[in-house]
Amino acid sequence: MTTDASAAARTFEALRADTLGLFAALAPAARASAAHRLTAQRLAEAELRLREGTLTVVVCGEFKRGKSTLLNALLEEPDLFPQDTYFATSLVTTAAWAPEERVTVTLDPPEGELGGAPTLLEIPRARIAEFATESGNPGNAKRVRQISAELPNPRLAGGLVLVDTPGVGAVYQAHTAVTAGFLPQADALVFVADATQPLTESELRFLARAAESSRTLDSADGLVFALTKIDTVGDWTALAANTRAKLADATGLPPERVPLVPVSARAKLDHLADGDPEDLEISNFEEFERVLWSALAARRADLLVGAALAELEASARTLLEPVEAELQALLDSTRSRLEELGARTAERERRIAELSSSEARWRHELADSIQELGRQLQAVSQQELDRLWHRLRTEYLYDDALLADPDRLVGQLAADAALITGTLGELAGRRAAELQAEFARANGLQLDARPNALLPEPPVPALAVTGRLGEEERRSPGAGRLRGASFGSGVGTTAGGLAAGAVGAVIGTLVLPGPGTAIGAQIGSSIGSVVGALFGGVAGWRSAAREQEHADRAARRASLRTELEAVRAGQYAHLAHAVAELTRTLAAGVRAELDSRIARERESARDTLARLASARTATNEQATRRAAELGLERRPLVTVRAGVEELGGRLAALTGRTAG
Repeated sequence: MTTDASAAARTFEALRADTLGLFAALAPAARASAAHRLTAQRLAEAELRLREGTLTVVVCGEFKRGKSTLLNALLEEPDLFPQDTYFATSLVTTAAWAPEERVTVTLDPPEGELGGAPTLLEIPRARIAEFATESGNPGNAKRVRQISAELPNPRLAGGLVLVDTPGVGAVYQAHTAVTAGFLPQADALVFVADATQPLTESELRFLARAAESSRTLDSADGLVFALTKIDTVGDWTALAANTRAKLADATGLPPERVPLVPVSARAKLDHLADGDPEDLEISNFEEFERVLWSALAARRADLLVGAALAELEASARTLLEPVEAELQALLDSTRSRLEELGARTAERERRIAELSSSEARWRHELADSIQELGRQLQAVSQQELDRLWHRLRTEYLYDDALLADPDRLVGQLAADAALITGTLGELAGRRAAELQAEFARANGLQLDARPNALLPEPPVPALAVTGRLGEEERRSPGAGRLRGASFGSGVGTTAGGLAAGAVGAVIGTLVLPGPGTAIGAQIGSSIGSVVGALFGGVAGWRSAAREQEHADRAARRASLRTELEAVRAGQYAHLAHAVAELTRTLAAGVRAELDSRIARERESARDTLARLASARTATNEQATRRAAELGLERRPLVTVRAGVEELGGRLAALTGRTAG
């Protein structure tokens, strides 16, 4: 790691450590008070999220652009992932920190074993190529779904998870669909381009759609580009400028804001092997690490520390208000003042009790707002599907490569559909956060942990087309090809269900700890099953394309249009159903969070009333002694609030955003 990159990482770790220190100072006060059990629980959950929080960095790019080599060089683990080899499947590989090394391969159940559980196989890193490459695993005969590497690597410390996704673009469209479906989970994105090969239209198309659906572009730190293999092209200055311009056009970012770093991962690996400083200079890896690690440090701080500081501030305020009310009553013990404080607090408790009622007005208003959100999501889903089908009719069916290969055409549609679901998830999450904030403010509830309401993506139905409709011989597609599609769909269903279920559990835990985990897993699993069926089904039809190489283009275009139109209505209906289900889940999550805030406010009001009642009967001597005790009780609460303000300033400096 470069000096600047190490400094950025240390800055984040120091910020997280200091924030955890505030939890250590505040949690005992919350636990010591029987009146504030909910506050203590929320603090414990927020501390756990900060302590165990991860940042998911998705690495993507076209096939054979050097993603695996780049990851090996970045982690300084030259033999970790196979390099310059043909990957056998559309698998995802992950690297995360652990105190001891462990590599786990997830294998799908055998063909025909419906509902079978996946098998987890631990292997040494030397055997990864046996499962991940075409030479070691021809045709994915071993049914590999994912490879996960846990490593005691300091670059992964602090919750960083690197995800190497299948190649995107023209080579394997089913791989593009898998990668597209993974994007909504990305906290940051590293897109890998190749200095020896210009960016293709399919790469740029993927990146443009990814920018619409991924949350990585909501921050300047969410996206980094690497231009690899610069050691093979001589002067790469003009090439980098041209690539930057194309990337700017695809993402909508100004060229000066496109964080593109030319790099040679091979030269960096040579430097690791021989220690030659010239290799390190040629690699430009120090600059790449400076940009990447600094961006990720800021991104981690923004996503992990910001929410923790907000929860600390709200909890400290909740604990402090009753203490200051009692102290004020003791120091100003006139009867009128005590009655004023008591009446004000009693009114507050009464208002909170009304908010707690199942018939409270805000619940009906929230239900109406959620229904409106559902209508908005339905409208967006219709609009986005309309755009997809418009692209099919006006663009894809006139693309010679797609027209000649129904498998690639369906793969492109699958990728587009996955990106649509990501767009819907992003819109749902952002609007849900706004609704939660609006209702909290409208009802006088303290805003605390920033809501993270990102939902798993809605499903899309499977598409299977051949381009053969209207042929003179309307024979069956063939049992072998049907078995291939069925098997591919089954594998995809299982893989998608389990993977999205796990992701859903994580997301649910962040949104609504406890029940949110189960809700997220359930919704994520059902969604992933359908999306997985789509991707697996696409893969199963790969052989269909080659039978039609000499078909008439116009007839083929009409055939494909007719076949695809036949499934269009079902796609609209399926996505509408998925949006409705997610809207209901979203409503439950927002209600639960607001109920939690209301209950915490009620705890604070009841504690205040009890303290005021005690102050009314205190003698002068008791009041003096009690005021001294309250001073000691108040001190850590005030200190924590001051600490939150100070750390908020440091967070703003790291992320480049305005504090507060």
